[in-house]
Amino acid sequence: MKTIIKIAWRNLWRHKRRSMVVVFSIAIGVFLMIFTMGFMNGMNVQMVENTISTSLGHIAIHEKGFQDNMKIEKNFYPEKRFLKIIKKSENFKAFAPKVKVQGMIRSSEASRGVMVVGIDPEKEKKISKIYDYTSKEDGSQFLDSLNEDSILISKSMAKKLDLVLGDRIVLMFQNEKDEIVGEGVKIKGLFTTPVDSFDKFVVFVGIKKIQEVTGIGENVSEITVLLNDKKWVDVEKKRISKMISNNKLEILSWKDMAPNLVKAIDLFDAMMYLFFGIIFITVLFSIVNTLVMSIMERFHEIGVMKSIGTRPSWIFFMVIFEAINLGIVGLIFGLGSGLLLILILSIYGIDFSFYMEAMRNWGTGGIIYPLVKIKDLVGICMVVFFTTIVAAIYPAYKAAKIKPLDALHYI
Repeated sequence: MKTIIKIAWRNLWRHKRRSMVVVFSIAIGVFLMIFTMGFMNGMNVQMVENTISTSLGHIAIHEKGFQDNMKIEKNFYPEKRFLKIIKKSENFKAFAPKVKVQGMIRSSEASRGVMVVGIDPEKEKKISKIYDYTSKEDGSQFLDSLNEDSILISKSMAKKLDLVLGDRIVLMFQNEKDEIVGEGVKIKGLFTTPVDSFDKFVVFVGIKKIQEVTGIGENVSEITVLLNDKKWVDVEKKRISKMISNNKLEILSWKDMAPNLVKAIDLFDAMMYLFFGIIFITVLFSIVNTLVMSIMERFHEIGVMKSIGTRPSWIFFMVIFEAINLGIVGLIFGLGSGLLLILILSIYGIDFSFYMEAMRNWGTGGIIYPLVKIKDLVGICMVVFFTTIVAAIYPAYKAAKIKPLDALHYI
């Protein structure tokens, strides 16, 4: 078998130009796979991370039904034992209580429906990037205290409502008694996140202020939990649910709270594999064509090999090894060039600032940083080997079936 492998390697380079055409077609296919996979992975990761870092966190604790109907009456008291349970894990990073209520923001020029989020400014800095996204120019500041008469809104909302820093506006929403209440607040800061839908509808105030106005006392709508890594989400969700054991509360992961995001990622993956299939169908026919031509040129030679006692199975595997060698060489070129490009782009990113609005609609931000995982590379290698072997089966079978007498008379 060792001799057959050597012969297969030498046969491969008899016609270097033809072999290199196939090698480069495989390399280009691998290169496109790596680039596409890296780009889509980068988009998916940034979509998830931006959503987690702006609104969801990794895990949220709230009253049952709150996620579907965010009314102020769906609140609960954050018992100390809840906080102890949350912190009792090496995967825990930070937590923050929140009060969320649907309301309306009104200025002298216009009004808009919004989600009013009451936060503890210091704790919010640890679980989200809202502080980082808040502008520090022209006097814009993040919230300082729990009960100040100030509000944080997005730059896009300020532009839409013709507002500037220092303007006073009125927040209107229902309190716990279903009464419409209003509160005058001053715009203290402006923020811009990578998620357009978030900027359009979310505003921030101090948590004590909104608790006072709504009349819910020390109760909260939600406790948002941030972990050291999102891979522990399912484990921690199960642990917290089991230990809290409160029938009135539910513990949801970011996947539960953003099912559309999960579906979008699944759709991206399906499109990516369809693209891979198209690429390697082309590569497959290229390999088949090359091997068939090679066998026809060596028809006489193969007949001689069979005449001196070479087994058909050895002929079969010789052609298979030729295809595998083509695949390996093409894979090396493709992986080398693809990974080099991904490494460079993962540092500098791909700038889509010219397409910013569309990218913000997806929640990815204007710069995409491609990312390739080990499992992706393993998958690419398996696809290449599978494709080359499948492509070689028919030519190898034809070579193994060549009759010595026919081959010796072949011109």
